[in-house]
Amino acid sequence: MEEIITEVRVFPKENLGKTLGFANITILDRFVVKNLRIVQGDKGIFIGMPSNKRKNGEFIDLFFPITQDARDLITNAILAKYQEVAAEQPQAGKVS
Repeated sequence: MEEIITEVRVFPKENLGKTLGFANITILDRFVVKNLRIVQGDKGIFIGMPSNKRKNGEFIDLFFPITQDARDLITNAILAKYQEVAAEQPQAGKVS
């Protein structure tokens, strides 16, 4: 089976509150999704989907998985790459 997520790039950040960094993923070497957020939540790390703020203050996701399997695939790929990059850059912090 062909890999669905064919590239992951992560950009660890500091001093952004609960945001640990950002990620871009490439899907099937044909589509790129940018600005996924890596967030330290109360129940662990999760991936926030790219979104836009509406005039009424609500946020609307621009890209989102429609199944839990797809969400897990995205999350696991990004977190694995984040851990790899964080290990190379001690100032980026550690994933818990």
